[in-house]
Amino acid sequence: MEINWPIISAIVIGVALLVFFLIKQNKKDRKKIEEELNYTQESEEVEINNDHNL
Repeated sequence: MEINWPIISAIVIGVALLVFFLIKQNKKDRKKIEEELNYTQESEEVEINNDHNL
Protein backbone atom coordinates (compact mmCIF):
# COMPACT_ATOMS: atom_id res chain seq x y z
CA MET A 1 0.00 0.00 0.00
CA GLU A 2 1.19 3.42 -0.89
CA ILE A 3 0.81 6.39 1.44
CA ASN A 4 -1.61 8.95 0.04
CA TRP A 5 0.24 12.18 0.85
CA PRO A 6 -2.33 14.67 -0.53
CA ILE A 7 -5.03 13.31 1.78
CA ILE A 8 -2.73 13.25 4.80
CA SER A 9 -1.51 16.80 4.14
CA ALA A 10 -5.10 18.03 3.67
CA ILE A 11 -6.10 16.50 7.02
CA VAL A 12 -3.08 18.03 8.79
CA ILE A 13 -3.82 21.47 7.32
CA GLY A 14 -7.49 21.13 8.28
CA VAL A 15 -6.62 20.19 11.86
CA ALA A 16 -4.16 23.09 12.13
CA LEU A 17 -6.83 25.54 10.89
CA LEU A 18 -9.37 24.11 13.33
CA VAL A 19 -6.98 24.49 16.26
CA PHE A 20 -6.17 28.08 15.21
CA PHE A 21 -9.88 28.93 14.94
CA LEU A 22 -10.67 27.38 18.34
CA ILE A 23 -7.84 29.26 20.07
CA LYS A 24 -8.95 32.54 18.49
CA GLN A 25 -12.59 31.95 19.48
CA ASN A 26 -11.57 31.01 23.03
CA LYS A 27 -9.72 34.32 23.45
CA LYS A 28 -12.79 36.25 22.26
CA ASP A 29 -15.08 34.32 24.61
CA ARG A 30 -12.73 34.79 27.56
CA LYS A 31 -12.58 38.55 26.98
CA LYS A 32 -16.38 38.74 26.69
CA ILE A 33 -16.92 36.78 29.92
CA GLU A 34 -14.36 38.89 31.80
CA GLU A 35 -16.16 42.06 30.68
CA GLU A 36 -19.50 40.64 31.83
CA LEU A 37 -18.14 39.58 35.21
CA ASN A 38 -16.43 42.94 35.82
CA TYR A 39 -19.53 44.92 34.87
CA THR A 40 -21.12 46.89 37.73
CA GLN A 41 -24.03 49.20 37.42
CA GLU A 42 -23.21 52.76 38.42
CA SER A 43 -26.71 53.28 39.77
CA GLU A 44 -26.08 50.74 42.56
CA GLU A 45 -22.97 52.58 43.71
CA VAL A 46 -24.62 56.00 43.57
CA GLU A 47 -27.76 54.98 45.46
CA ILE A 48 -25.94 53.70 48.55
CA ASN A 49 -25.64 57.10 50.26
CA ASN A 50 -28.04 59.14 48.19
CA ASP A 51 -30.34 60.31 51.00
CA HIS A 52 -31.27 63.97 50.60
CA ASN A 53 -33.02 64.20 54.03
CA LEU A 54 -29.81 64.07 56.07
